[in-house]
Amino acid sequence: MSQIALKWEIQRLQGTLPNKITNPCTFYEDNLYLIVDNYKQNDLYSLSLIDFKWRRLYNGIPFKARYNSQFVMNQGKIYCYGGSIDIEGTILLDEFLEIDVVQLKFRQIKSAPTGRVEHSMCMYRGQILIIGGRTQKKIFNDCKTYSIGSDKWNQIEFEPAHRFGHQCTVYEDTIIVTGGSDGQLILDDVWLLVDLRTWIRLEIKNPLPIFRHQAALAMKEYLIIFGGCTFDGQRCNDNFYALNIVTLKWIELPKVSRHPYPRVQHTMLCLLNQSREDILVIGGLNYQDLSILNFSQMANLVDLQPQSSLMSYRSHTVEREEFLQDIPLEVQNLEEGTSFLELGKYYEWKIESNQEMKFTPRTGHSVVQCQENLFLFCGSDETTIVNDMHCYNIFKKQWEQIPPKGILPSPRSGCKGVAHQHDIYYFGGYTNRRGEYFNDLYVFDTKLRQWNQIRTTREIQPRVDMSLVINNEKLYVFGGADSSNRFNDLHCFDIQNNQWVKLQTHGQIPSPRFGHTAEVYKNQMYVFGGWDGFKTLDELYTYSFASNYWYLEKVRNKPPSRYRHSSTIIGYSIYIFGGVDAAMTRYNDLYEFNCELKEWKFIETAGNTPSARTFHQLCSYETNIYLIGGNDGTKKNNDMYSIQVFDHRFSDLSSISQLEIQSTIVPKENGLISILKNQVNELGQRLREEQEFNLCQICQSKDINSVFLECGHRFCCYECSNKLELCKICLKKPSRIIKIFVV
Repeated sequence: MSQIALKWEIQRLQGTLPNKITNPCTFYEDNLYLIVDNYKQNDLYSLSLIDFKWRRLYNGIPFKARYNSQFVMNQGKIYCYGGSIDIEGTILLDEFLEIDVVQLKFRQIKSAPTGRVEHSMCMYRGQILIIGGRTQKKIFNDCKTYSIGSDKWNQIEFEPAHRFGHQCTVYEDTIIVTGGSDGQLILDDVWLLVDLRTWIRLEIKNPLPIFRHQAALAMKEYLIIFGGCTFDGQRCNDNFYALNIVTLKWIELPKVSRHPYPRVQHTMLCLLNQSREDILVIGGLNYQDLSILNFSQMANLVDLQPQSSLMSYRSHTVEREEFLQDIPLEVQNLEEGTSFLELGKYYEWKIESNQEMKFTPRTGHSVVQCQENLFLFCGSDETTIVNDMHCYNIFKKQWEQIPPKGILPSPRSGCKGVAHQHDIYYFGGYTNRRGEYFNDLYVFDTKLRQWNQIRTTREIQPRVDMSLVINNEKLYVFGGADSSNRFNDLHCFDIQNNQWVKLQTHGQIPSPRFGHTAEVYKNQMYVFGGWDGFKTLDELYTYSFASNYWYLEKVRNKPPSRYRHSSTIIGYSIYIFGGVDAAMTRYNDLYEFNCELKEWKFIETAGNTPSARTFHQLCSYETNIYLIGGNDGTKKNNDMYSIQVFDHRFSDLSSISQLEIQSTIVPKENGLISILKNQVNELGQRLREEQEFNLCQICQSKDINSVFLECGHRFCCYECSNKLELCKICLKKPSRIIKIFVV
């Protein structure tokens, strides 16, 4: 691709243009919102990103006009803090304001930190962070947090140097702070704040000046900066760089046609438009323009290939002693074999909602997390099959029933749903075992709260209890059953062209099954358990989207076989809960599968443990797992539980530090050559894993050739087994250890 093919698109803006765009713009539901101060009054404007038309929503907001304030958006409300009445910053404001852009209501929140200018603000997990800033006589190095809904302020320990004119942005579960000035020098450091608890300074391999008042944006694995000025106020046109969070190197981005003019006090945002990801730059001192650059085209032009997630960087590149600083103290001090019950808030089940549930007790429902909401749809209650939709707001801890709007699916159970951006796709289900089975596809718009049926060019056989996942804008349906058949076919639906395709897969294809679970991690789909018509299964398969190949994973410490359990994924850990086996034994156990280490682990839990159940639903938000409904063998339930798990990207340090960084992007090559190359690479990796699987876990040099009785665990060679008093897996004393011979 040549640089001529890539250019900035300058949008022609219409409507009532604001006289300046120097305050930060905030984004909500396809609109940008801007508060314009003219030292006499504040006006509220909105810019539609559909027709690019400015609209003045409110003339004269009842607050003091101000200069150099900061703004963030949360659920249709703008929060404004700080600034000064005069341009020199001598008369400071410590007001903290809330502006509802939907209902056009305004309020001042009591109590706020000391007034300041040139600070930074961001939203993180329902909290507003205010970092640094200055007055005429003082430069701050503090970090204040405000919990929305509680009106409470807290302070976080701040390790970076005093600064102002810097930027903070949020990526995954991490806050990135960069640039600014300490009053004497321009700062070029980059800091991470993890879980509002731990600061990490990135050791950049090729530092560069980051300037003041630049705009910063996190996209994929990159921190992108644009614009800004030097210490003496000179504007920087060439300051357009991307920091690769994995390799810790700055990359200069191309200056293509229509490159925006040098500027400060502008806004840079990420704009998602169907399959495109765009960089949007708007306004700035003396500018009212809006420019858009196709990030995907630029990434191809300069070969911005995502390496891994930010958390993978932390797992791979930080030395063990330094990495320990990122782990909660209670985890650092654990002795080998210590129960996770000692971690307190981790792995403790809680009854999530004391409010009366809005939905009837049921099984076979679907629960999908989309942004800060959980959407519950359909199922079978005590009397009938339903197709109602309910929404649970995680921050407010409130349920509401969503009125039906649009073309709804008929009542059903065993339907599967998956979220993509602000849409949720639903497929399949049935009325009962001898009733009607479905193969229809619907989409629910969570913004408009409206249903629509998708008419497809091809159809697949109706089914229930299949799995549904999404990867690279494509839906994948695997397995399931109807009244007389069980399936092991894999179908792909392209969201862009509304067409189903049956994939002719290769490798160790799973047997027909239903009631299994599937999750996606690093371009692979992990399928566990299910029922094949004769027995429940405990197998774990992975399907590679890149090579179209199935693999049967060789793993230790597998959970008991089961089906109609539920699963969710946090980081690189898949969690499963509950289910039932062939003897109709129901489970209420929690297991974790580490996708990097290829290991199962039983999780000890405490608190209000849910009853054993099946046909329930599990989903997650951040590090919290939510369990809703299901059948405990005596009745159907509408209860709701939550449990906070420890993100194991912080643990297993010695093993994870040896992992190779793997790309999550499908190679650019198409056709048979690409597939064959991926199969060769994957088979090579599988061979290495097979060899490692049979190595003694203690000496790492000899093959495993011993069995501990009566537990039956195998993990070391016979020589190492004679040095152990307890089985390393179950921590029980063996009655004897026998040597085995592999032929």
